[in-house]
Amino acid sequence: MFPKQPRNLIYSVVICTIRWSVTIFANLRKTMSNKHIYLISGLGADERVFRHLEFPEGFETHFLPWIRPLSSDEPIDEYAARMARRILHPEPILLGLSFGGMMSIEIAKLIPVEKVILISSIKSKHEIPPYYKGMARFILGHMPDRLLFRRRQFIVKLFMQSKGPEEDQLLNDYLTLQNKDYTYMRWALEAVVHWENEWTPPSIVHIHGSSDRPFPRRYVKPTHTIVKGGHFMIMNRAKEISRILAREL
Repeated sequence: MFPKQPRNLIYSVVICTIRWSVTIFANLRKTMSNKHIYLISGLGADERVFRHLEFPEGFETHFLPWIRPLSSDEPIDEYAARMARRILHPEPILLGLSFGGMMSIEIAKLIPVEKVILISSIKSKHEIPPYYKGMARFILGHMPDRLLFRRRQFIVKLFMQSKGPEEDQLLNDYLTLQNKDYTYMRWALEAVVHWENEWTPPSIVHIHGSSDRPFPRRYVKPTHTIVKGGHFMIMNRAKEISRILAREL
């Protein structure tokens, strides 16, 4: 026989248990009712590029990290299939930045999605600048990795159009990480210049800067244009992008 517990102690335990159960159920219900947005960054960048975006209530975000390509010539659709296996929610919204936007479209070919959102990206091969198809392909095909990537800091910063110490730090971290292994970088650049996609998702939002350098506005047909926005506008024009997302989501 166990000694009898005081009535107020038993009552307190029961109340705490009920409250705990209600909280767990409420959080589970909220998670199940939320819509899920998967974020894909550009060319090996991490989730910090999305830190200034604001999403409406009822949306839960998940960062989808890049994975190592199986080989330097792994087809982009096979790579996308491996990325898609990490998506855990049905019919998600995909939000891709730069090369991440291209990857979002490739994933949307493979699984049902509610919407695809592109930021500073392109929708098809018809929006690739023509000089990527000639000069860039030649350079990638003939220049060794050490010459191509080792001294690229100036070009990367010029193209990314960073403004301020926070953005410079992100670029420096990115360059330091990518200098350790060029496998992903070469694969990604090859995938960009040889992208043959012609399919556009039925529900797509395309936000682009009028001053974008990697993908100049004159070759792109976005649904929304940020005036004087550069390729890194996700950091320095985040409020304007967030207002567009609030209307479109």
